[in-house]
Amino acid sequence: MSAQELAQKPTLFESFMGHVDRGQKTFAQLLDIYSERSRTMDPAEDRGDDLRVERFVRDMATARWRSDVVIRIGVFDGGELAIDGIHRGLAYLACIRAGIAPERLPALQLAC
Repeated sequence: MSAQELAQKPTLFESFMGHVDRGQKTFAQLLDIYSERSRTMDPAEDRGDDLRVERFVRDMATARWRSDVVIRIGVFDGGELAIDGIHRGLAYLACIRAGIAPERLPALQLAC
């Protein structure tokens, strides 16, 4: 899976980090929400541990992340949604957005 394909993959999240909207969000939409909200979120208010994305980014960017980035997909009403690995996927895309080449990052994998 490429970073572009991951960015467009819908997730099971309809709300994220206090942002509520109708419909499932793609990884790209969630990353935009994360980028905006993580700057002002107090870690004490991070009940969903969404700020762990930063730890994942550091680990991936410094080659401390030693396994593939696995995104688990579920099929609902004939459509595919990412149901697990969403925060890992956000970290991967954040690394790409920061200019890190995909060949320096762990491989992306889908699991059903």
